Amino acid sequence: MILLAFVACGATCIPKRTIPDFQPQPMFAAPPTLDQLVEVLNRTRNVQSLQSNSVSVTLNNERSINTNVTWARAKKFRMTASIAGGVAGIDIGSNEEAFWLTMRNFGTTPEMVFARHDEFESQVERRILPVSPVWLIEAMGISELNPSQLVQNPITRADGLVEMTSSVPSPIGAYARTLVVDPKFGYSRQVFLRDPTGRLVANAQQSKHQYYPSIQTSLPHEIKVQLIPAGDPTLELDISIGAYLVNGLSTDNTSQFALPNMNAFRVHNLAKPQASTPPAVAPPQSNDPRSAYRGVPWDERTAR
Repeated sequence: MILLAFVACGATCIPKRTIPDFQPQPMFAAPPTLDQLVEVLNRTRNVQSLQSNSVSVTLNNERSINTNVTWARAKKFRMTASIAGGVAGIDIGSNEEAFWLTMRNFGTTPEMVFARHDEFESQVERRILPVSPVWLIEAMGISELNPSQLVQNPITRADGLVEMTSSVPSPIGAYARTLVVDPKFGYSRQVFLRDPTGRLVANAQQSKHQYYPSIQTSLPHEIKVQLIPAGDPTLELDISIGAYLVNGLSTDNTSQFALPNMNAFRVHNLAKPQASTPPAVAPPQSNDPRSAYRGVPWDERTAR
């Protein structure tokens, strides 16, 4: 509900920036072997950090917001957007210990959901978020494949793309991660994640890849994400990246991944749903009509 409410906070659409003309490089002239595909996919290991201040995110097909994204291995992630002088905004973040999502909206109580990674990964039924925000990095093309975790041989689909499904261990059982790979360029086009019961919990469609010579691989600049929590509405994010700074993050710049001050929010611990704390600071009141919630239906045809 926190994410869904953000569509009403009044952000305006921004013009898309022109993506530099770095066309992806064909990697294979003939159908590649498994080892060849794995080698090209795993070139993303060369990516130690990503930054972009030209990211547009559309939530549930409702409204576009301009965001900044920063990621550093392994679990450091930050996606922020602030409007109206900071009165409204969203902050999705993670560090090596925990992740969080905060929401400030016009005339409403500031909210935060958070969880420690280890406690969240031990949750069988996950409300609000089915995966931690760190999974968005895989949705954005930073995927690695361990051949020993494959549960079956790669499958060539009717459209020529190659499906590779691997087992991803977790405290509650093995997840199934399916990468759909382009056999000519060697990058992923789709990612599907299913929980130990086989239920689809997250997926991403990736397009408009751009080649980065410094890391010898291509990254998608258009990503359509679905997050499907247990018992809560599906969240859809359309992410458009104008340009990336690759491996340019200073190793000393770690303060941006610090957990926000909880005293300013009503806090919900996703790993302990019964725990909730009232905010220490009352939000300013507003009669802005944009603070009204507008539900957006989900089109199930886009899910697999």
